[in-house]
Order: sequence, then C-alpha cells, then structure tokens
Amino acid sequence: MKKKLKAAMSLLLLHVCLTGCWDQRLLKDSRLVYSSAFDLEDENKILTTAIIRDFQGEFPTNVELQAVGNTLRETRMKMDRKINGSFEPSKNRVFVLGEDLAKKDIYQFLDVFYRDPTSSISSKISIARGNGGELLSTLGQKNTLISEYLAEQISSAESATEAEKHNLQTICTVMFDEGKDFMLPLLALENNEIQLVGNALFHKHSMTGELSVAQSTLFLALANKKAKLARFTSKMDTKNKSSLDDYISYSLIKPKSKMKIISDSPYDIKVEISMKTGIAIVEFPADKLTDKKKVKKINQKIQHDLQKRAENLIETIQTANSDLFGIGRELIAFHPKTWEKLNWEEDYQKITITPKIETEIIGNGIIN
Repeated sequence: MKKKLKAAMSLLLLHVCLTGCWDQRLLKDSRLVYSSAFDLEDENKILTTAIIRDFQGEFPTNVELQAVGNTLRETRMKMDRKINGSFEPSKNRVFVLGEDLAKKDIYQFLDVFYRDPTSSISSKISIARGNGGELLSTLGQKNTLISEYLAEQISSAESATEAEKHNLQTICTVMFDEGKDFMLPLLALENNEIQLVGNALFHKHSMTGELSVAQSTLFLALANKKAKLARFTSKMDTKNKSSLDDYISYSLIKPKSKMKIISDSPYDIKVEISMKTGIAIVEFPADKLTDKKKVKKINQKIQHDLQKRAENLIETIQTANSDLFGIGRELIAFHPKTWEKLNWEEDYQKITITPKIETEIIGNGIIN
C-alpha cells in the first residue's frame, strides 16, 4: 500500500513539474479565415481577398479583408495589421485563383502554403473567370457561409462527374510530373450568381485553356474517373412538332476505357483511347423506345454524337498542350527509349490521339 502511495505521489509531483505546450495557438486570439481569393494586379503585385467569419449576436457575418503585396506572405502581414487578433488561415476551405494569375506560374503564388506546416492543404482550389476577389465579394453579400457554399458547389460538381477531385495537396505532385497535367473547376459570375462553367486546363504550372462542363464529363469518363452520375443531352431528329422531341438525355452506365499506344515511333506516335459504355435513357419525349429498330438507330446517333464530342475534346486539350490523359507518363513507364528522344513540350501537340466510343442502350426508365 505504501509503495502504491509513493508511486502516486511521485507521479503527481512529476505532473506539476511538466511544462505546458509551448507551441499553442489559442482560437480565442485568432481571426479564422475560411475562404481566400488571389488576383494579379499591376506590376505583378498580388491582391489577396480573405473572408473572415464574425458574429453579430448569435448570427454569423462575413468580414472582407483585402491587401496588395509583392508576395502572399506580405499580403497576410498587411491584413494581420487590420484586425484585432491574429490572422489565422489554417481553417481555409476554398482557394480561388483569378484567371490572370492562373495563367502565370501558380506554384510561385502557392509556395507559401506548401512551406507552412499549419496550412490547410486539403482545401479545394478553383479558378475564377475574371477576378477572384470580386467573386467572393458578390457571394459574401448574399451568403453568410461562403466557404461552405463554394466547397459544396465543387463537391457537387465532382459527384456529377463535372470536375476532377483535386485539392491543394494533390495538384502539387502533378505540377512536377512531366508526363501528366490536370484541370481545376472554373467558376464565373453570371447574373450575379456563381456558376461552374467548366474546367481550366493546365500545362505544368499554368492555365492554358478550358473545357466546357460537357467536355469535362466526357474526359472524366474516358479517363475512367466517372463519379456517381455522368449525363449528356444529344440532338436527335429535327422534324418533330415540338423542339423537346428533338433531344434525348441519358446517363453513362459503367463506362470502361482503355488507352493504348498503337505506335511508339518518336516521329509518329499514335494513341488510341477506347470506351465502351451502357446508356440509360432518362428523358426522351418523342418516346420511340418500344421499337427495336428505332432503339438501334437512336443508339447509333448517340454513339456518333459522343464520338464527335470526343474528337473535339482531344483537339481542345492538344491545342492547350495539356496532357490530361497522362500519355507522357505512359511513355515514360513503358516506352522509355522513345521518351528520351522526345521533346514533349513540343511533340505532344503533334501526336495522333484517336478516340473510339461504343455504346449500348440498356435502360429506358420505368416506362416502356
């Protein structure tokens, strides 16, 4: 009993002698930033717009801060002087890059986040058509939960196979991969509302082009990255009385894609990207789905439409010099001798990429 008492007393004394955490950052002393936008100003200066959550009584409100500096860290320091408490961006959920800034080397602007151990590198990142700060300001006037709204909007696009799943951490590895590029959600202010209008294409560290929403969905399906839904609308006949009867909407069901290097000659690289997919009709007012011959004809039209879209998609990403499919990575891994003879920066746009799409209507809803 005495031994147990002595042991307990010793533990209590040791506990008193222990120091507290020397690296603590109290939330009560911090002003938390939940969303930020970065834009390029004159003389290559950076305009940072930060939205801080504040409370008026029981209700949350948005406090907008802006500062211009030569680096992001400098703008942070300037904003820190404008508020009571310390500027704390570790809870940031969404970063928005202005279009002009995105066309530069974005790694130069994001460097501070990768070096700071408190940075929220799991944050979503998107591109604004035009000015990113204006986008946040407009949303801040209408919505008290800006970061939640933007994060959910991007997540919803990911679930609908309209945007690729990326965050600040995942794009870092791709930026330094010489055989692979990436895309980020492209947001725009239309009729005073924020909408996803497509995806910004990147080559290495810079934005070089863009895809529409439909093109983005098709790319993700061809890249075996379909999420919960992948829907399209195609034009059918043009002789119907109602224009609604001219169109058909459908979902891709279990698409499976393969990429194959047909020719690995450094002077004549040929790549084939094939996809087989089921089609489920979700809307077709003309309703001709009981006749097998007509169903076959409809399937052919859908297949032809997707084929043309895929060809336009390939042309768009090659024009932007964005290797979204990772063809360069495939050459590095399986055709290293060919890769050594290539100047991928120039040769990627010259290679032949052929899409092949095969469809089969397997569902038409609950009506026959």
